[in-house]
Amino acid sequence: MGVELEYGEVSAVDYMTCRIRVRLDDRDGVESYWLNVPQRNSQGTKRRPLMPEIGEQVAVLLDADGVGGVCLGGIYSTAEPPPVVDQDTDYVRYSDGTVVSYNRALSVMTVECVGDTLLKCVRGLVVESTQSVVIKAPVATLEIPLVTVKGNLRVTGDIHADGAIMDTTGNSSNHKH
Repeated sequence: MGVELEYGEVSAVDYMTCRIRVRLDDRDGVESYWLNVPQRNSQGTKRRPLMPEIGEQVAVLLDADGVGGVCLGGIYSTAEPPPVVDQDTDYVRYSDGTVVSYNRALSVMTVECVGDTLLKCVRGLVVESTQSVVIKAPVATLEIPLVTVKGNLRVTGDIHADGAIMDTTGNSSNHKH
């Protein structure tokens, strides 16, 4: 029994079983049976199934009777070229427009999220940089019971406080000299 390499367009996706159906170009658009989509991990370490999208061009291996087979993955074409051809850049663009990329030649990682970003830790979180850190936002809120600043604090603009401002000796900003 031989195996044939064929190309087609994804016509259905089943995320529960990690299978797809493909409209086969070489078989006059006949739809394949359900084909497995290999995954990077499926035991122990697991990931959300990395599945082709409906309409995506894929390469498939089918057995001689065209019943059983496996999807090898999506393929680029002149109509759908790779988003980046730089050999140093790992790049993911999600269908909503969010981009995550890493350029190893420049050592720069970029995350451009079109929605919210949530970083959640059960234990500590350390942000460490040997260069200045800049946070840009129209407004920032810290919901922290205690903030300790080690070093000098420089404020440009007004400080508004709902409670007392005390130094370590108990002096407040309300006293007079």
